[in-house]
Amino acid sequence: MANLTRIKILTTGATTSAPSNIKTGELAYSYVAGTQSNNGDRLYIGTGAESGGVASSVDLIGGKYFTGLLDHVHGTLTASSALITDSASKLDRLNVDNLRLDLNTLSSTNTNGDIIVDPNGTGKTVLHNVYINGTSDSLAEFIYDTVGGAVTGGTGITVTNSDGADTSTVSITNTGVTAGSYGSATQIPTFTVNAQGQLTVAGVANVATALTVDGDTGTGDVDLLTDDLRIVGTANEIVTSSAKAGTDVTVTVGLPDDVTIGDALTVTGAASVGGNFSVGGNVTLGNATSDTVNTSGNLTVGGDLTVNGTTTSVNSTVISLDDPVLVLADNSGTTVDGIDRGIRFKYGDGTATKEGFFGFDHQTERFVFTKDEDFSGGEDASSPWHDAQFGGVYAGDVTVGISTNNTITTTAGNLVLDSAGGTIDINDNVDISGSLVLGTDLAVAHGGTGMSSFTANSVFISNASGNAISFLTGTEGSIIQFNSSGNPISSNIIDGGTY
Repeated sequence: MANLTRIKILTTGATTSAPSNIKTGELAYSYVAGTQSNNGDRLYIGTGAESGGVASSVDLIGGKYFTGLLDHVHGTLTASSALITDSASKLDRLNVDNLRLDLNTLSSTNTNGDIIVDPNGTGKTVLHNVYINGTSDSLAEFIYDTVGGAVTGGTGITVTNSDGADTSTVSITNTGVTAGSYGSATQIPTFTVNAQGQLTVAGVANVATALTVDGDTGTGDVDLLTDDLRIVGTANEIVTSSAKAGTDVTVTVGLPDDVTIGDALTVTGAASVGGNFSVGGNVTLGNATSDTVNTSGNLTVGGDLTVNGTTTSVNSTVISLDDPVLVLADNSGTTVDGIDRGIRFKYGDGTATKEGFFGFDHQTERFVFTKDEDFSGGEDASSPWHDAQFGGVYAGDVTVGISTNNTITTTAGNLVLDSAGGTIDINDNVDISGSLVLGTDLAVAHGGTGMSSFTANSVFISNASGNAISFLTGTEGSIIQFNSSGNPISSNIIDGGTY
């Protein structure tokens, strides 16, 4: 330490007002017992430019009054004192306006005071394991009792409540209809249904014995007791046959071996052709968006293939294309659609199926890659981007980092920046956490010292011109100060001077 220390201090032990006669950097202390409303037990310092021999401002920087606010048992709420948590980061209780938080209880301290939980905006109040008026009735039990008592049955509905089981059973009220089968070979069942969809009356009615048959042209009545109903085909188009086995009569309608269709053919269901199938004109397969065309063999398209749907799925394991260039989004116009262009892919990471993307990011207008993307909201990949590995990269301008990391890391060996005979310019701050080895001493003009070694047990200072380094030495108790000429010196005396 210094052999001699001189600091000018002004004490104001007889007043509770802040001092007004101290200089810049000068200390003052009031020894009057401190309260919140006075200025006692406080330490002041003069700041700002001096006017008339005193500082323009006086700042309060400490004192016994403030340290006394901390002098109590940690974790215990103490009146007119600071809040200090205990070793478990806890307070024994906390009072805020009319609310008290003590142990597991949040209570109001004013008589008949309400406790209001009001989230801001669209925030939600989330409660877990809630009980009503004690610990015996859960919120679920309360809701069951309230809701169950409010459920009543309408016409044809019976409601049965069970408080013990916490259930309300809603059932259909029995009607006067007798359970059983209605109708026979010569009778059909008849029913009456009320507004609630219930059968209130059931009976039978005799079946008519006449059947009216209408064709595309012509109509006729068939007496079911005496007449025969004939189903015939047309030459080279439809063949029919009828056979009876026991009580079953089977009518078979089919196509002949050679079918001649004189006009358009529309197939709305499945169709199977065992041999070759040739069509001289246009072919339309399906008349709805849900219709599909399947082939278990190969499909060869001799001309161009145009797919006008929204999704094309290829489930083969290998795709071979002769085209050296693939065009994506070929129908793009001048309108900005905000949709990325590229390749999506899926893979498993052992626990889930991930989806990645590489290609053109529309927002940044850069080529990007991400290994974990959520496309549920649309065809738009987003950061964070992930790593890519190449043997070598040739580029013009290089921007490192698109976030706060901005890191260039080598996995092995040295990182070499070679300007090919030019100059490497660094136009911003450089943060080096490891060692820096220079081939020559770093000059003062470039932020260095201009030397490779220092004088032992000394402090280096600048010369008067500010372009070279010199050294100060001293003995025990010496400190560095500035003399009246503004030059640094080594001395064992601290002299505050006069004001």
